[in-house]
Amino acid sequence: MQDRTFSARSAVFLAVALAIAVFGGMYFFGHFFGGRSEADCQALPIQLVLSPSGQRQARQEQEACGSTDELHTQVLLGGTGGTLPVTVFTATTGKALGSNSVGQRALALILRWEGENRLLIIHPAGVASQLPAGTYSGVEVRLQAVPAGSR
Repeated sequence: MQDRTFSARSAVFLAVALAIAVFGGMYFFGHFFGGRSEADCQALPIQLVLSPSGQRQARQEQEACGSTDELHTQVLLGGTGGTLPVTVFTATTGKALGSNSVGQRALALILRWEGENRLLIIHPAGVASQLPAGTYSGVEVRLQAVPAGSR
């Protein structure tokens, strides 16, 4: 009869119990103390502007999250026939104050079609797009910054 206090079977049992405790603890603390996978964000459409023929559309959307004062604004370019939209302007600002449901937090953008294949996006100076001006899906996108209050 063996008289060992520590056997291979005990080692495996201890390793499994320790792994369950460690990973269970990581899940518990990650889930209940800030590492939630579901977002507290709300995305809303702000404006929709059709091209002169009505075949294309430029759509401004914004996303605001309760856990931060950052406001994520983007302009999407797409067709009216159900084509997938392409992001042509995106900016993040820290001025998310007020009710998001009625658009008080919206970044003041002007979307103006200058023909069927040219879109002008006028944005406040100091808010730069994270995407460059250029051609997206056959549409030339131009960006124009204007000082606050000059529109």
